[in-house]
Amino acid sequence: MGIFSDIFSVKSVDNIVNAVIDTGDVLVYTDEERAKAEQLKIDTKLKMLPLFEPFKIAQRYIAFAFTFTFIFSFFIGVSLLFIDDNLLKKFLDLVSVYQLGWIMLSIIAFYFGSTLIPSRKGK
Repeated sequence: MGIFSDIFSVKSVDNIVNAVIDTGDVLVYTDEERAKAEQLKIDTKLKMLPLFEPFKIAQRYIAFAFTFTFIFSFFIGVSLLFIDDNLLKKFLDLVSVYQLGWIMLSIIAFYFGSTLIPSRKGK
């Protein structure tokens, strides 16, 4: 009888009722809780912003360094167009091996995408 008295005692019934109420409370998301969660999310983002500063510097450095290389390669190709078609073909083969266009596109997406995606989510 000890097991049944433990299960149906006032203390056990109280615990069960409290567990059911707490479960129901977790399932219902009030406007106040939603506002607190949103404010917590905003506060967390604001605290994280200074931590991303070194990465923004790295983004700028990589973007500008490779952009210079990409533009320099473009002008080499244009100048080879006037000098010799055979040299231009060899140069374009070399550029296509390194996939400079895709690398440049990836860097632009990395540089601008990190700010574009969050700004579009907000709208």
